[in-house]
Amino acid sequence: MPLTVRGPRTPDGATVNDHRIDGLTLRAWTLANASPDQPAEARRDVVLVHGLGASSASFEHLAQHLARSGTVHVLDLPGFAGLPRPGDRLEVEDLARLVTRWIERADLVRPTLVGHSMGAQVVTEVAASAPGVVSGLVLVGPTTDAAGRSAPRQLLRLARSTAHDSAALQRVLLRSYLECGPRWYLTELRAMLRHHIEVRLPHVDVPVLVVRGARDSVAPDDWAQLLAGSVPQGRVVTVPGGGHAVMYDHASEVSDLVREHVG
Repeated sequence: MPLTVRGPRTPDGATVNDHRIDGLTLRAWTLANASPDQPAEARRDVVLVHGLGASSASFEHLAQHLARSGTVHVLDLPGFAGLPRPGDRLEVEDLARLVTRWIERADLVRPTLVGHSMGAQVVTEVAASAPGVVSGLVLVGPTTDAAGRSAPRQLLRLARSTAHDSAALQRVLLRSYLECGPRWYLTELRAMLRHHIEVRLPHVDVPVLVVRGARDSVAPDDWAQLLAGSVPQGRVVTVPGGGHAVMYDHASEVSDLVREHVG
């Protein structure tokens, strides 16, 4: 049974539940603008999965925009957002299995998955390993391209992108990094670098939208184009002025793109 929790970051109208799945704790925040009697098949749920070191807080603005027209679920993965840290490293495949199990447990019918940064790798792995579970993917600032597949390069690129973030976003990310802690961050950084999204994405048979900010050094344009070009129904949109976490400072623009993709 999920444990309902409340906290200062709980958005108005959200229900928040902690789920224990295979010995791991995952938190789901749900904002719904749909009638309780509406069939699950008609809801077109959207699931948001955060990146390395981040948390559901990075999706706060985007979730509020998307909830105006549907049901949105924002996840906190194990070890992040103050959740218990597992004893061993969780590979991207492990996180994808956990998200898949949660989708099944929540009785979601082919939701659209939105993943940011390492979350883009997680949602890609869900779609590739469990065909038929999702209806579409949105990859926001996906990691990691071959040229940047090392810890020093990723950290340097992230620092360059963060310089363009708003002060509010920087505060959100700093709090999330502190909740995660350096040990778990570095543990999962190795998992992020070990996973090759460009190998798994061609196994995805749903429409894929790649979104990046024009100032995103973590997800260069040529990398985004390569990923979108690896699937039959793939396209890239670059948001002017956006950094790596473009969905926070440009939530309105990104929500429009997601809604169009879902539609």
